[in-house]
Amino acid sequence: MKILVLSHDFPSPSISSTLAVFHLVEYLCSLFNHKITLVSFIARDAETSYFRVPEGFCSVETPIPVKQYKSIYAKAFHTLKNMLDVRNLSSKFKGGSYINLLDYYYSHQMEQKIRNILERERFDILYLTRPMANYAQSIDIPKIIQPYDAVYEWHRQIYLRSKGAEKVIYGILYRMTKIYEREIYKKFDACLVVTQEDKDLLTSLCPQINCIVLPNGVDTEYFSPMDVEEEFPSLVFLSDMSGRPTIDNVLYFYSIIYPLIRKEVPQAKLYLVGRDPAKEVAKLAHDCSVVVTGFVDSVKPYLAKSCIFIAPMILGTGIKNKVLEAMAMGKCVVTTSIGAQGIDATSGEDLIITNDPEEFATWVIKLLKDSQLRKKLGYNARKVIETKYSWEKIAGRLDQILGDVVSGT
Repeated sequence: MKILVLSHDFPSPSISSTLAVFHLVEYLCSLFNHKITLVSFIARDAETSYFRVPEGFCSVETPIPVKQYKSIYAKAFHTLKNMLDVRNLSSKFKGGSYINLLDYYYSHQMEQKIRNILERERFDILYLTRPMANYAQSIDIPKIIQPYDAVYEWHRQIYLRSKGAEKVIYGILYRMTKIYEREIYKKFDACLVVTQEDKDLLTSLCPQINCIVLPNGVDTEYFSPMDVEEEFPSLVFLSDMSGRPTIDNVLYFYSIIYPLIRKEVPQAKLYLVGRDPAKEVAKLAHDCSVVVTGFVDSVKPYLAKSCIFIAPMILGTGIKNKVLEAMAMGKCVVTTSIGAQGIDATSGEDLIITNDPEEFATWVIKLLKDSQLRKKLGYNARKVIETKYSWEKIAGRLDQILGDVVSGT
């Protein structure tokens, strides 16, 4: 099968938004011998090293650089500029496409590149990430979009917790995204999301959206138990530390749950591991029991030496890759229902799930004092990942979906 893949960033195993594309391209080629052509943007700060990844698996078109903005205000201005681009509006009117205001990734250069590739080659199916939807909605070949989660719900959650100008911006984003997702996904043969909750959210917007649940997986060879001594009594949380949901999750844990843990285990240590820590997160390093690492080359050493992996999520949608990775490394995980969303595991057997802050703290304290229980939960967690969440198994399911879409079934 010949597959054209469109990605909003160059696929990499270290970037959560393209993690799935990287591994699925790899396994679709190596296990099922599909012929894949990759077309993508690339963040400008990654240009020098992009050929390290999936070029060995597929045909890679030279990526188009795109600037990444961290400020919500800069993102809004960039999107507005793209929306008003005459070439953008003209191409949509000519193609009879859905006109929307969410064109952060509009590029005339990308538009031409996709058109040229489709003129010179015939593909059986198109597979793309959500931000590339505008380029594909009028292409007349079978196509699958993978938004991962219901983004409008994510914007709604942030809107409800924001203040001032940010609340206005996220309020607009929430309403616009809700309309956009209702209109755009029904133009695709299949819409892949990572949890049943996200499927329910999108199909409630529009029953014509053909939503299919396909969870993310884990590289079970790379993320595997390591024979290293635990740093007792340490807790670790992994994430990109710049986003609003992560900031709120971290501050919630630090202000509400962590003091309860420290009261019983005064020597407890908290590692906050991830790139671009926001100032609210960086400030926590003033507490000598908290380590804010910033970017690290590999999260594995931090996972391996930790006693417990925490995921105190109070905001978020979709499946949490870091929870899957911690489970794959045989770590004991304590999380909330949002952190465990989309993961088919049993609380009390494979991990601990609780939304009550006092119960969350109680479980962490209990597990810190019981190494055998930590080992049991970690062992069971690894078995869950091996059985259900290896990339080979996820790629096998995607191969079936691709075949069904191409055959029209």
